[in-house]
Amino acid sequence: PPPPPPPPPAPKLKPKPAPPPKPSPSARPKPPSPTPVAIPVYRQATRKEPHNGPSLVSLTLLVTAPALFAAAVLRPRSR
Repeated sequence: PPPPPPPPPAPKLKPKPAPPPKPSPSARPKPPSPTPVAIPVYRQATRKEPHNGPSLVSLTLLVTAPALFAAAVLRPRSR
């Protein structure tokens, strides 16, 4: 007997066309601008005015130097 005829070729399916590419954005969208914040008004520091007169170091030396000198002069000496 003759060999059976080959099966008919399967109908070729057309491939689906690729979807159209999405348009790329030309520029990035700007982020929303931050809301303005009020800057606090500058105030000068509230502090006492420095008192007029000698500084603490000068006052200390003015008081202690004569006392030290007097103690050195008046201390008893052994002969």
